[in-house]
Amino acid sequence: MKTGYYPLLFLIILLLGPAFLPAAQGQGFMMDELSVSTLSKDFGKWRINFSWSDMDECGISVSHGDSASGKVAIATDAMTLASSRDKSKVLKISVIMYSRKDASLINQSILMDLANDTLTKSKACKDIIRTERVIDGQPGIFESGLMCPMNETVYVAAYPIEYHLDRPGGILESTAAGLILSTYGTEATERFIDSVRVRQLK
Repeated sequence: MKTGYYPLLFLIILLLGPAFLPAAQGQGFMMDELSVSTLSKDFGKWRINFSWSDMDECGISVSHGDSASGKVAIATDAMTLASSRDKSKVLKISVIMYSRKDASLINQSILMDLANDTLTKSKACKDIIRTERVIDGQPGIFESGLMCPMNETVYVAAYPIEYHLDRPGGILESTAAGLILSTYGTEATERFIDSVRVRQLK
């Protein structure tokens, strides 16, 4: 090996080192800024796990509602994350439970209608984008649009959730759908949807 090799290598490292240093420092700073953690919360019959950034401070509330469509009873458990800094930022996940097993209640067409209806109620009026997407291991619908007149983005996702009815006569398979509504930014919404896991407790 030539004697001039090591001095030359040292010179190259010395010259290139500063170019890599800011990038490495920047990556470390971003990781500290994100401070992403996994949260686990119970609401109604469900336990939900999801990733959330400490930067997105929020308060959490839960609710329950009952309704009917013809002979089908519908129960809804919901959990809402509302920003403590910006009242316009809300993320809500609802689990819609039907009193019978019926695949037609959660087919892609119905999920699309559910997402569209939610966007409409959220006053989304333009730049509607729709994609098919796997959510919590299930094929679902993901949509976004701009709310009028503020031109702020709202996101909606709808997908099937495994559900059973625990009756005196035994456990019966039934049908449920998950519905996610978010006015948080793209990063927080994507992180939530990519990480969300909902499992039945009772």
